[in-house]
Amino acid sequence: MREHITPRERQRIRNRRRRQQVKRQLYLCGVLAVLLVGLVVTYNSKAAEEKKKVDAAVDDTKTERKEQVSEAAAKKMEESAISTVADNETPQERVKRVREEARQSGYPKDIVELLKKNEETIDFVEHFVENKNNPPAEVVSDDLKKGEIPQLFQWDERWGHVSYGTGYIASCGCGPTALSMVVSGLTGKASVTPAAVAKYSEKKGYIDENNNTYWELMSKGVKHWGITCFGGDVSEEFVAKELKAGHPIICSMGPGDFTDKGHFIVLTKYKNGKVKVNDPFSQKNSDKIWKYSKIKDQIKSLWVYKID
Repeated sequence: MREHITPRERQRIRNRRRRQQVKRQLYLCGVLAVLLVGLVVTYNSKAAEEKKKVDAAVDDTKTERKEQVSEAAAKKMEESAISTVADNETPQERVKRVREEARQSGYPKDIVELLKKNEETIDFVEHFVENKNNPPAEVVSDDLKKGEIPQLFQWDERWGHVSYGTGYIASCGCGPTALSMVVSGLTGKASVTPAAVAKYSEKKGYIDENNNTYWELMSKGVKHWGITCFGGDVSEEFVAKELKAGHPIICSMGPGDFTDKGHFIVLTKYKNGKVKVNDPFSQKNSDKIWKYSKIKDQIKSLWVYKID
């Protein structure tokens, strides 16, 4: 027998069920809301942490860049200051400064005295310490042409710091430098540098206790490189004839325009009573065209060179 439920009671049951359903929905919504809030809070926390890391990295990068810029600026300012000093320094002031620095630094006496003899040596003297332990250049030039006598200087930074006797090529190596010009030019062998000739001269005893090069290096030693050498007189006719034939001449010079004591120079060309001189100690003398009659009486001896 079925239980009889009145309409009113049936309605109360329905209302109760609806309230329970609403409660469950509200509960679920609350749970979802709490979960959503938790997710949002967690996300914001992580985002904030990531932002802090990014900001810190950016700050570090900015700091590093600022430090780099500061270092670069400081370096530029330092270079600018040095440049300004150099720009404001007269040639005479520079010579005086370099000579004094060389003296105070204990440079060899013959290196310090180079500036007294020729101010063209200032770069060599100023950078002597930087270069003195460097190996000498292996060639006189990368574009040496056979038959053309190169202009070389004994105080060239490529070999001037090399020892010769008890001195250096820069101060007492005019002989090896002069012969290097002749041999390398006639043979086209760029390896015959002043340093190579100086080494050979020492080995064969062509230098005395005062670092003077014996004339035998010019007359006999040159045969080592397959060069023919012969002497002659200092007449203009003889010199002109040999130079026009393409035979360079090394002259041993006495006191005068080129030296106070003794010196070797190379004559390379002759025209209309004038000669081209390659002075291993002076750019100025080498750039000048000399009247042969002016230097003739300063020549103590000369040697002519050719390849058979």
